This record gives sequence, structure tokens and C-alpha cells, in this order.
Amino acid sequence: MTFSYRRAISYFTLIGLVCITLALWRTTWRPPLKNTKPLSSYNGAGFMRTLILSENCEKWIRNTIQVPVPSLLIDQSVLMELQENICDNMNFNQPIKIAVDSNQSTKFNNEEYEIFEFKNNSKKDYLEFNPSSESKLIIPKNIPLQNIGNLKVPTQIPMFLEFWSRGRFMDCRNFTMHRDSAKRRSILTHLKHLISPPRTPIPALESVEKLAKVREEMLKFGIFPFLNGGTFLGWYRECSVIPHTTDMDIAILAENWNQEFSEFLWTHNSSFRVKRQLGMVNDSYELTIIPKTGFKTPIDVFLMYKEEKNGKENRWVGGLTTTGIKYKYIYPEYDPWCAADLMGHLFWVTCTPEDKIKKEYGPNWYLDENSSKYTWNAAKNAVENGRFTWTQMMTETYNEYRINDVM
Repeated sequence: MTFSYRRAISYFTLIGLVCITLALWRTTWRPPLKNTKPLSSYNGAGFMRTLILSENCEKWIRNTIQVPVPSLLIDQSVLMELQENICDNMNFNQPIKIAVDSNQSTKFNNEEYEIFEFKNNSKKDYLEFNPSSESKLIIPKNIPLQNIGNLKVPTQIPMFLEFWSRGRFMDCRNFTMHRDSAKRRSILTHLKHLISPPRTPIPALESVEKLAKVREEMLKFGIFPFLNGGTFLGWYRECSVIPHTTDMDIAILAENWNQEFSEFLWTHNSSFRVKRQLGMVNDSYELTIIPKTGFKTPIDVFLMYKEEKNGKENRWVGGLTTTGIKYKYIYPEYDPWCAADLMGHLFWVTCTPEDKIKKEYGPNWYLDENSSKYTWNAAKNAVENGRFTWTQMMTETYNEYRINDVM
């Protein structure tokens, strides 16, 4: 009797393990890899246009804005007039706003101008305005400019004005973290990692530099990415990259997306390759791109959609399982109009970071959870959102590519 009882226990235990293994295999199964498209050369058709100032506008600037030291034109009213590129009847009664490097500002004292100081730190990729005040503002350094005498004039004026409107500086919390050990994992997590080994943590500084390069490439198409997911959490909580994280996350408002950028990624001109494309542009769209050189940090790019519910506007990004189940991460009305420093690089963020982080990670967001234990669709703000059909998954909405070829 004892022997039969033990044998039955062993039998049912084996069946249980087999069922668990099959369930875990199902969650880690992926549609077959696809061959990459051949790379082409990009002709620049989708790039933001650069303004070439007319002779009248150049003449007006030379006669009106005569500055003794290198200065940056930041006056929005003047810039909006210059964007029209006519300049025949330009007349301003107010002092014109210009910005001067803080090292040069003592050489400049003229009542015709409203002077703003900026700091140009060679170790950062942004200019810092009003650095010692609560109204601190940062904008990218890489601004297309035309020099007219000592005056530097932005030549992608709509983009420059966007930089300015999104430039309010948002600081991070810089908590001291007590790390969660990867060794304390559940049996299910151990089994899952036997079937699908966890990815290698990414090098922090190199990955941030690559993310800044993505930002630069997106800006060529008028796209303004902002930090999202674990990258956003790491910035706000730790002023850094979470050391055990295995990828980077950014999002883009869906109405700001430019499909030309997706095409650009399939050219020799981009520094990145498409590793994976999920969903469709109008539903749960996500790209995973990796650098062509250096450490292959996966960078997940999400579109953030708008929806009206009970008279309120919400935002959401999608997530997709390999079996076609869709999820959406729901956020309250999103406002990516502030700028932050992540390891010396400028990235845009929401102006209400803690509200958004609590929504996704819950009230204990300040506690570390090792990435090897994290289940992406268990976020506090994640809900199921239907599913794609098997045919859609195999043909359109789940595309993972072989990219072991020469890049």
C-alpha cells in the first residue's frame, strides 16, 4: 500500500511538472524568425526641412541685432516671423531675447536686448539656461544654426520652439537602493529560465549613449521620444539605469509618429537595426531596435495612444504575447513636456513622474525588484485588450528578424 501510495505521488508530481513545463514553454514560444529586408540608402525625403534665410531676412538681422559676442537668438516672436522668411515689415518694440554663454555675459550690457545666460558643459549634450534658478531649462545642443555675424539663428525653427516648450528641467530622486537578489527566485521562475535563459544586463553608460543616438535620429523626422517603462523608473528613482535591467524603453505619442523613421531604420544611414516589430501602427505598435556596433542593447520603442473614457482622456501603450494576446498599459493624461538629465544626456519625460510611476509600479515603486523576476504583463496598469488572430501573428503583427548577418 505504501509503495502504491508513493508511486501515485511520484506519478502525479511528474504530471504536474510536465504540465507546468508545457505551460511555461507556451509562454516562451515565439513565431518563427523572419529574414531581414536588404538595407538601402536613404534619400533624406522625410527629414525636417532646414530654413535658408532670404536676403531680406539676413539684412534685417544684420541691421537690427548687432551683438558683440557669440549669441543665440531665442526670441519666439522674432523666430516665428523669420519662419515666414519675408522680413519686409518686421518691427519689434520689445527688447529682443538672446542667449549668451555665461562665460561671455559680463562682456554684454545692452538695453536693446533681454539677455538669458546659458551654460555649455562639454560633458553634457544639452545647453542649460538659468542654471541656478527654479526656472532651469535645458535644450539639445545639436541645433542646426546659421551664423550671421555673432548671432546664431536656428534654421529648424518649429523644432527649436518645441525644444524650448519642452525644456523645463525635471530632477530625479537619486534614492540609495538595496538591491533585490536574483538568487531568490520561485521554482516557476527557475523553470522558465531553464527553457528561456534570461538576457544579459546592459552596460549603463554605453546604453544611454545609444539611446541618445536614437533620440537624434528620431529628431531628424520631427519625432520627440520620451522615457518610458523601466528606463523611466531608473531615471526617476536612481538618476541612472537600473543595473540588472536588460533593455531600454522609450515611447512616442502616436500622433507624433512618422512612418518615414521606420523606413529609415532599414537603411545603411541608421546606426540601428530592427530586431522586432509588434502590432500595427494603429494598434499596439512596438519596435525593438539594436545598435549596429558595440553592445547590442535592445531598445523598445512604443507608440502611446489616446483614448476617451468617462469624459477623461487616457493614454496607453501596448504589449503583445507570442500567442497574440494584447495588453495595454493605461496612464492618466500624459504630459511629456519636461526635460531630464540621464548620465549627461537630455531626455524628455512627463512633468508628473511620480504619478505615472505609481500607476505602473504601485505604491512600492521605490523598492528594487530584480529584472529576472519581473513579469512584463503583471504591471499594475496592465489590462488585456483583445488579441490578434493566428494569421495576423504569422504574417503582420509579430515580426522578429534574424540579424546575425553582417550589418
